[in-house]
Amino acid sequence: MTYSLIIPIYNEERTLSALLKKLDRLDDNIEIIIIDDGSNDGSDLVLANLKDYNVLRNESNIGKGASILKGVNSAKNQNIILMDGDLEIDIDDIPKIITRFETSSIDAIVGMRWKKDGDCKFEINTIGNYFINLLFNLLYNSRLNDVLCCVKILDKNLFQSLDIQSKGFSIEVETMAKLVSRGMIIEEVDIQYNRRTHKEGKKLKISDSWNIIWMMFIIKIYRN
Repeated sequence: MTYSLIIPIYNEERTLSALLKKLDRLDDNIEIIIIDDGSNDGSDLVLANLKDYNVLRNESNIGKGASILKGVNSAKNQNIILMDGDLEIDIDDIPKIITRFETSSIDAIVGMRWKKDGDCKFEINTIGNYFINLLFNLLYNSRLNDVLCCVKILDKNLFQSLDIQSKGFSIEVETMAKLVSRGMIIEEVDIQYNRRTHKEGKKLKISDSWNIIWMMFIIKIYRN
């Protein structure tokens, strides 16, 4: 199987060097596509000098979802790997999830940042994730544990057939909702996760939750 790794980037100059070092350790057969979503903190200058990766640039900040769609349309390989570039998720987990994808009769693998019975910090972001996940499972009669995780592996043609419309962070639940609605077989895999704070550069805001929740209801209403 062949893979294209798609990573949207927006103002990640602080961690970009560490990200690139980890990407350099991946199998050479994995196509790496980085989408610079209008960065203005110096990330764009670092990415402009890369020769071994396919770097796409948006002239302005158009959103995570729009950037991912641009990357998918550029991908040359059969399967796509979606992952954020902020190092909250460890790039070193990619070989493990590829192996699981290739040895399972499943349609998609998604990351799971918290184990089912694991310890989670009691904070607003954790509570928000729990609520959105609970609501998703109630709406779609599913038993998923982390519908907001950015890590996914699936066939490129399958992803494109979902006709994703989200331009921002709601792309995660739109993708999951459409996969579940189609009866696709999804497996969650434990991944290493190190949540960062907004001071450290986290982009997702509490206000984004409303768009995420709205997307879940819209898909449920119009696909049933």
